[in-house]
Amino acid sequence: MSLGLGETAREIVEHRISSPYQAGDTTLRVLLPDRIVEGRHYRTLYVLPVREESDERHGQGLQEVRDLDIANRYDVICIAPAFFQMPWYNDHASDSKRQDESYFLKTVIPLVEENYPVRTDAEGKLLLGFSKSGWGAISLLLRHPDTFGKAAAWDTGIRVDLGPMEEGDRSERVMKFWGGEENFARYRLSNLVDSPGSKLGPDARIFYYVPAGVRAPGGAALHQQMIENEVPHRYLFEPPRRHSWTSGWIPEAVDFLLEED
Repeated sequence: MSLGLGETAREIVEHRISSPYQAGDTTLRVLLPDRIVEGRHYRTLYVLPVREESDERHGQGLQEVRDLDIANRYDVICIAPAFFQMPWYNDHASDSKRQDESYFLKTVIPLVEENYPVRTDAEGKLLLGFSKSGWGAISLLLRHPDTFGKAAAWDTGIRVDLGPMEEGDRSERVMKFWGGEENFARYRLSNLVDSPGSKLGPDARIFYYVPAGVRAPGGAALHQQMIENEVPHRYLFEPPRRHSWTSGWIPEAVDFLLEED
């Protein structure tokens, strides 16, 4: 499969892809800097969706990244994968067509790296998300610290782990999206911070911040847990914002991810 480069400045190039890890075809969207230098390999900013294919009730992340001119300001290739069903960025315990982690790692990233001039080292792959995809960004980094460099997560969907939620609602979500408690434990952020967190090294590779609201208690609890486990990170608690890609949080998150060493 040849993905090719965009022909017009700031064009979002769309590709339809199929994967054995998804129940149907999905869309991969790519935003390039206006100027691609021959022979150079670029960092990738993976803009992780909150919901499934074509559900844009929280806005469109890559569109907002384009409006902010992130690709040109930071000289980075921006990638937005889509998922056939609403993702939590894990492999389901029993549904072979709901293997979102494998889809991202084994279908999306190889396609990008084979067809675009991108870096393949961990420091060259950055993760950006919020709500469910903020959970995904942190989970992917903690589970695969040698694959990704940094993750920025805002207003993360933490209630299913830490924070106020009716036990029946939590159990229903765990069964639906993870396939049971045993599999959920492998992806649960509080468990991941307890174990692989120390593998992140001495530098802050997570920027985790939440606005006041329903997800704030869980956000504070995860922050405290990272302190106790000596996981370097940046944390910010801020006033309420609309739960959306367009509510103004992206610039600070991207600056953390793409700031020069």
